[in-house]
Amino acid sequence: MQDSLFTGQTPESRETVEQVNEELLQRAKRLPEFKERIFIFGEGPAGAKAAVVGESPGPPDIESGRPFMGPAGQMLERILGSIGLARAECYLTNVIKVISQGDEITPEWLSLFTPYLHRELAAARPRVVIAFGNTPTRALLRTKKPISQLRGEFHDYDGTPLMPTFNPAYLLRDPTKKREVWEDMKKVRALLAAP
Repeated sequence: MQDSLFTGQTPESRETVEQVNEELLQRAKRLPEFKERIFIFGEGPAGAKAAVVGESPGPPDIESGRPFMGPAGQMLERILGSIGLARAECYLTNVIKVISQGDEITPEWLSLFTPYLHRELAAARPRVVIAFGNTPTRALLRTKKPISQLRGEFHDYDGTPLMPTFNPAYLLRDPTKKREVWEDMKKVRALLAAP
């Protein structure tokens, strides 16, 4: 990665994460498919060391109203902990903000939620973005390439380094990919350790 690649930071957002979420909620609640849905928004400090972006909240997130709970959330916390990051130091969010099993996510859903995700991350101002899985990687990098082709290297996301890697839920189904995620996370750790 070249040092100059990420120096062209985008101008700071003038809106807060809360303002972005409120606008999204008002817009989505006018659509029939989202009227009865449970929304789970991102959490964490603005200016966090890392933003963690997943596909969508799942059933384990309902009780707490927080993203990345349950077994996949525990796996995520182990991944972050392996590079010295605590959950509380990260901004955690998903592309899709409603509880989903994944198979119901349509191109229409993505076209509704993705612009808000871009605005949310601009307001959150993380030092690095970690995209866990195909959906967030494609949404953030505006590509159709699969995660298997994109992971392992930093990409420029509007002036912020972005590391695509496999989703923690996927690792629960296929533990053989843990080594690759570890290699990706070591690169994130090195980037965060640099002055």
